[in-house]
Amino acid sequence: MRNKSRLDRVFARLLQNHPYGWALYKKATAEDLRPGCCGYFDVDGDWHTLVDLMGNPEDLIRQGWKAPGDKFKGIDKKPETLIWGPKQSKSVVSFRIGGEVGIPVIVAPIEPSVNLSFTCEGEEGAVLAPQNPVLRNRIGDEMAAMQWMQDNTAEILRQYRPIVERHGVWIVTKTCTARRCGVAVMTSKSSKAELGFGVSAPGLFTLKPSSSWTSNKGDLATEIHEDEKGVVAFVSGIYFSKKLFSSNLKHASEQEKQRKKIFRGGYEEGEDENEEEYGQGARQESNGQEEEEEEEYGQGANGHGQEEEFGQGEENGQEEDEDEDEFDMIVI
Repeated sequence: MRNKSRLDRVFARLLQNHPYGWALYKKATAEDLRPGCCGYFDVDGDWHTLVDLMGNPEDLIRQGWKAPGDKFKGIDKKPETLIWGPKQSKSVVSFRIGGEVGIPVIVAPIEPSVNLSFTCEGEEGAVLAPQNPVLRNRIGDEMAAMQWMQDNTAEILRQYRPIVERHGVWIVTKTCTARRCGVAVMTSKSSKAELGFGVSAPGLFTLKPSSSWTSNKGDLATEIHEDEKGVVAFVSGIYFSKKLFSSNLKHASEQEKQRKKIFRGGYEEGEDENEEEYGQGARQESNGQEEEEEEEYGQGANGHGQEEEFGQGEENGQEEDEDEDEFDMIVI
C-alpha cells in the first residue's frame, strides 16, 4: 500500500473533483451533522456538535451566544433534490457485470437491477454510491456564518478553548445526504469491488435497500451506511483554528488548504505523500505561501498584505513566524 494515510482522509482527497465539499468515509447522520451546526471532528474523524445556530435565538442568548441574523437561516429552508449516479475518483473505472466488455455504465440498458464492477487503475481510488434522492441542504448566507463567528469569538474561546486549540472548529454550511450510501477506498492498483444497483434510466444507477458490496479483490475497504433520516455523503463548511499566542481568527477560501486540516484532530500524524505534517505546537511550511494567501478578519487589519483578523484586537509585537500554529478560517 503506497499511501499510509487514514482511509477517511484518502477518501475525502480522492473525491475532491466532485464539487460538493468533502466526501465522508465514516458514517455521520444528517441529524447530527447538518448546516448551521458549529462543532469539530475529533482525532478519529467523528463529528461533535458544540452549538446549533439554527436553534431558538432566545436559547442561544441564554447560553451566552449572540444569535445569528435572519440571513443565516434563509427564507426557503427546503432542500434541493438531486438524482445521482455513483461518484468515483478519476482513477476508478466502472462496468456493468455481464454486459459487453468495454461498455461503460453510462450506456447500460434499463433493467430492474444490475451489478457494477469498480476497478482501480491507479494506486488508489474511491467510490461513493448514494441511494436516490440526494438532498442538498444549506444555510441562507455564508457571510452570516462568518459574522456570527466574529461576534462570538470571545465566547467560543471561553467555553471551548481546549477544543478550539486542539481540533479547530467548523461551521457547517452545506450537506448532501441520502438514505443509504455505499463507500469504498482502494489502495492498490487493480483492486476491484462489485455493488448492486437499481436502474431507473439509461446510465442512471441508484443504490437499493438490498445493495451490498461483493467480490472484493485487492487492497480495499468497503462500507454501507444507512439511517432513516439520512447519512451525510458530502459536507462543506468554514474551518477555524487558533494561533498559538493570539485570540484572533483568520480564513482562507480555498478547499485545497482544508485538505491539511480535515479529520486531522490537531495532532501530528503521517500525511499523504507530498503533504506536510501538522502538530499541536508547531507547523512547518515548505514555502510560506499559505501564510501569504490566507485572509484574516476582525476589528482591525494587522498590516500584513491583505490579511485582516477576527477577534478582540490587533496582535502586539512582531509578525509571527510561519512555523507557528494559526487560527485559520477556511471556506469549502
